[in-house]
Amino acid sequence: MLLRIDEVFQNKGWDTRKKILDELRKKPQSAYELSKRLGFNYSTIKYHIEILEKFGLITKSKKGTKSVYIVTKNYELLKKYIEEDKRS
Repeated sequence: MLLRIDEVFQNKGWDTRKKILDELRKKPQSAYELSKRLGFNYSTIKYHIEILEKFGLITKSKKGTKSVYIVTKNYELLKKYIEEDKRS
């Protein structure tokens, strides 16, 4: 179980979560759409989505009968911080 937000970015799953976030920044999508677009199985995408939701980096919204995920402002703020930290 993850305990700190920095673990979201530093463990080996970050590459997958970053791909999910990059896709969601383009447009809101369902877990199924993400799995097809990124070439990961559905359960892998759902696992990473749960982590991203837990830390408030994405949120779920209903679009008709399906759930779609949207990047939150928290991620945009955190991304800016990460980029600044890498430069130092």
